Amino acid sequence: MSGVITLIKDDHAKLESVFKKLEGAEPSEIRGLLQQVQELLVPHSEAEEQVVYPAIKSTVPDEKEDVDDGLAEHQHVAATLEKLLGSDPEAPGVDGLIAAMIGEVRHHVEEEEQEILPAFSEAASNQQLGELGEQFTAAKERALAQLRG
Repeated sequence: MSGVITLIKDDHAKLESVFKKLEGAEPSEIRGLLQQVQELLVPHSEAEEQVVYPAIKSTVPDEKEDVDDGLAEHQHVAATLEKLLGSDPEAPGVDGLIAAMIGEVRHHVEEEEQEILPAFSEAASNQQLGELGEQFTAAKERALAQLRG
């Protein structure tokens, strides 16, 4: 089983590939791509909030503020995504909203990968990272099943 940091970065890479498609998408492709973003992003975020963020806060107390910022970013991006999924892809402003959401997620990913995760990786044991990886994967699977209803 991969460590939790590898799993998080893998998810970030998958999301980025969908974002690249979304940035060049025709209006007819947008809804399907947004649904892919939702299926990647929502379970990832929920698993981070349930499993990873509490572990980071207890292991690296100095990262508490950054983790709380990350939580707020998750909530804002989720709300934006919901709004986009309920919008006509050709409606005025939708392209700007998509660009804003992608920008916010990229900023969030950069903070996690450059600051939070390296600090956590240094402070946590390999065993802890491995166990968190298993918990993260299980939490993502539960969240995805719930999302698909």
